[in-house]
This record gives sequence, C-alpha cells and structure tokens, in this order.
Amino acid sequence: MKKLFQSAIFPFMVILSLTLSACGGSAATDTPAPPTEAAATQPPAPAGPTFNIIGVVNRDAAQAAQSPSLSLDNANNLLIAWAENSSGGVRQIFASSLIGTDAFSPLGASANIHINVVADSPSITIAGENRAVPWLAWSEPSPGFGNVPQIFASRFNAETGLWQQAGQDRGGGEASLNIATNRAATHPFITGGSTELGAPPVPWVAWEEVSDANPSSVQIFVAKGVKDDSGDPAVIGGFRWETVGQVKEDSEQTLNVDRFRISAHPTVVFAETANSVPWVTWHETGRDRPSRIFTARGVADPNSPGGFKWINVPPCGEDEASCALNINPLNDAKDASMTAGSTVPGESTVPWIAWPEIGPNGKWQIFVSRLDTNTRNSFLQVGGSLNVDPNHDARTPIIVFVGNVPYVAWLEDDGTGKFEVQLRHLASDPQTGTWALDTPANGFNLDPALSNFNLAAAASGDTLFLAWGEGDPASTASQMVIGAFRP
Repeated sequence: MKKLFQSAIFPFMVILSLTLSACGGSAATDTPAPPTEAAATQPPAPAGPTFNIIGVVNRDAAQAAQSPSLSLDNANNLLIAWAENSSGGVRQIFASSLIGTDAFSPLGASANIHINVVADSPSITIAGENRAVPWLAWSEPSPGFGNVPQIFASRFNAETGLWQQAGQDRGGGEASLNIATNRAATHPFITGGSTELGAPPVPWVAWEEVSDANPSSVQIFVAKGVKDDSGDPAVIGGFRWETVGQVKEDSEQTLNVDRFRISAHPTVVFAETANSVPWVTWHETGRDRPSRIFTARGVADPNSPGGFKWINVPPCGEDEASCALNINPLNDAKDASMTAGSTVPGESTVPWIAWPEIGPNGKWQIFVSRLDTNTRNSFLQVGGSLNVDPNHDARTPIIVFVGNVPYVAWLEDDGTGKFEVQLRHLASDPQTGTWALDTPANGFNLDPALSNFNLAAAASGDTLFLAWGEGDPASTASQMVIGAFRP
C-alpha cells in the first residue's frame, strides 16, 4: 500500500546556552596578587561543561510529540525519530537530521505504511556501507492484517527523499516483521551491527510479540536484515528478515527465560571483539514473581536459524533468579537500557546496563552494572543508586558512552509529581563506582514548569545529545526538545 506524504513543517528553533558551574570552591576574600609572568603565560582554564538546547522538532507545534529515538551517522550527525499526533486521532512516525549545530532538516515525510492509524515506538539507527544509511523500525496496526499491530522497518533513500520499507511481502505489499501477522507486536528496537569483522553493519531488530503457545504471555524476538538482490518480487526494498536464535519447545525463537511470562523493553547492542557480538537485554514480569532483568549473548551456531543461539549471562540455573541482573531479585526491576563501551582506551567494549529497581525504601532507584571483564560471564554492579534523591521515584534510564566515560540520563520525580531529566557520569574507576551529577542548576527543560515524558540519548566522542518530551502527550501538545551536553 503506497504511503501518502505530507509537507514537512520546519520546527520553531530555540537556542539556549548554559555554562554549568564547577563543583566546590569558595569566593576569595583577599585582594589577589598581580599575576606573575609564568602565570600570565599559562593557557586559559577550560570553560567547563556546557549545555545547549538545540531546538524543538515537532512538525506541528499544535500536536503532541512522544517516543523519541536518537542515533548518529558516520560523521556524528544527529538523527532523531519520534511519533507525533495528527488531526483525526492518528499518529505519524517522523525523522529529522541535525544540520550544523542549530537547525533540523526533515528526513522525508511520514514513514507510516498507513497514515490513518496510530503508529508508535519508533527506533532509528544507521547501517550499510560506511554507516551511511538511516533505518527506522516502528509499530502500527495494519488494516490488511485485521488492525493487529505489526513491526515495520524502512531505510531512507537519499536520492528520492523517501522511506522505503524492507522485508518479505507478508500480504498486500506489507513487509511485516511479525513472527505471525495475527499476533500483536510492539516496541521494536533497531540497531546496526555486523558479526563479520570488516563487513558493513546491517539492521537488527528486537521486539515484543504475543505468544502463540500462550496468548496471555509476550515474547522477545530478534531478526536481522539480509541483503537480497535476487529480484524476487516477494522481497521488498532489497532486504529480507531472518529471525535469529535457537528454536525452543514451542517451535519459536523466543529469548524469554520463562515463555509464559510477559516480556518487554528489549535493547540490542554489539560489543566485545571489534563490536561483533550481539547482546540483548529485556525484563519479564507476571506469574506472581518479581519483574526481573535478563540479558543474553549471541553465540555463533550454524544449527540455529540466523546462525546464532542466545545464551543467558549469567547462566540460568533451576531458579531464574540466578540469571537475573536485579540488585535484589526479590524486588521489581524493569525497562533496562544497554550500551557498549570501555573505560580504558583501546580495550574491547563490553555491555553496560542501567535500569530502575525498587529500592529498600520502596522507591524506584537507578542502578548500573557492567559485564565482568575477567570472566565475561557475569555482571558487576557499578556504584549504588544514581537517584538525586533516593526518596523520589526514578524511571526511563538511558546509558551511553562519551569517549571512555559512561553517562546515565533518567527522569526523576522532584517530589511534587513532576519528572525532570537528570544526568550523571562515572567519575571514578568502575570498582569504586562514584557517579558525579551533571544536571545544570536550572535543569535541562525549555519550560521548567513542565513535567518530562519519554527520554532518549546518543553520544559521539565529545557530545551527549538528549531528547525529551515536555508536557503530557496524552493531554497536551507536548513538545519534543533536543539538547547537547559537552563535558
């Protein structure tokens, strides 16, 4: 079904620059001595961390924007995707790229397969030769499949300025990634990676899908894009999707530790040697047990579809708590974010994971763990709670590396029910686990009176980009704000 395209409306841009004050230090009370010749020749002190609000990306400022996703291309140009309401009670998936330092340019019009539906959960990445091709994955209900939510993925064609869906034709010219098109699939996560050293990255997508064996449960599946120039009319956009992982008891390639539980929030990264090993993290809830965080490494296996099987790290024993990453497996944990990085220049990257978990005081705390670089088969906690105030709830953590320094951004209740963006970086070795607060004194918001909804982050070697919604998208025309933090 052909897409209908709307005219792109350039967002109103707002530029705001804040210089973050240095921690500590007191004002001098004595008259300073005149500088010596040696002091006068010293280079000026660095300006210190800065934060700039780059702008707002809503195509229509009168409509609510939500669910941001960020990525960087091979030249460290920022890409952002988000979902935005349209008149008539529908929602479109849009994407833009940052041109220079203060202007956004639309990447095509709506990526929706059907413009008259409520699309959601966009995820953007870069793949292809020289990491130059933007890819989008998202969920939308398809009238052709009984209005059941499907996972779609498209790549951006720079020559036409259009999004081209990719994958096998599952009927009606729609390249759904669903394992079964009659089962609801939602919340995809897409990343570009390669398991072959030196080969161009291809898109990998993880998503949630209702189970066939148990309709009350939700499974995590992963598929990779495989280039297909065969000319087969059943292959749309020159790519097909190959599900990755061993087949389990119900003949499905689920990653679930317990296939009768509800799994959610998958994230995929490539880490270890030359960033060639796929990793997935997610959480499982239900069946009268705490919600728990799990992760799995992809291990080459020619007997498994997609050429890989998934191995839980740490290994699962008879009790699933043995392979849960929770600080306390008896407390709920959810919505993990994962990145690949190293605190030592030149060392291979390993997975780092941040998530919210109920602390001893009953409040949601942000915790971080990393793969043990010695055993490579277990995770080590890095510091304690990152909350600014452990007596307030925190949610939606995103972990990224700026060079060799991990940063975690999250949303935290200020004590009045209003959630604000907070940011910390690791200011010590991982064993000590000291996280320094980077949040500006006046916060990150464009409008300090508004609560924040949704959060995304991406980083280059010297800049951390943040995206968040200001205002409740369910009741207001929430604006999608983009900012840049430079340490």
